[in-house]
Amino acid sequence: MKASYLHNLVSNKTTVVAEIAHKLSSKDNTFTIGSSYALDTFTTVKGRLNNYGTVAALVQHEWRPKSTFILSAEIDSKALDKQTKFGLALALKP
Repeated sequence: MKASYLHNLVSNKTTVVAEIAHKLSSKDNTFTIGSSYALDTFTTVKGRLNNYGTVAALVQHEWRPKSTFILSAEIDSKALDKQTKFGLALALKP
């Protein structure tokens, strides 16, 4: 089960979101907060943090209509000795 709340700020350039999720099988709860900011009409920066200490960031750029380039990173702030995850994605749509 999930419940979430989204709120737009500053003329729709900034968005703040909160989500709580509950797994019925394991009785596990996850609370996540995040934010999104539109640098311009083509570039968006996003970030999120959950109650387990996972921090993630993403930069998304639309370089052609409906085609995006995405850079992302995720780190476990409670276990800094673990490796940071990095991602790179290219989505092409005709």
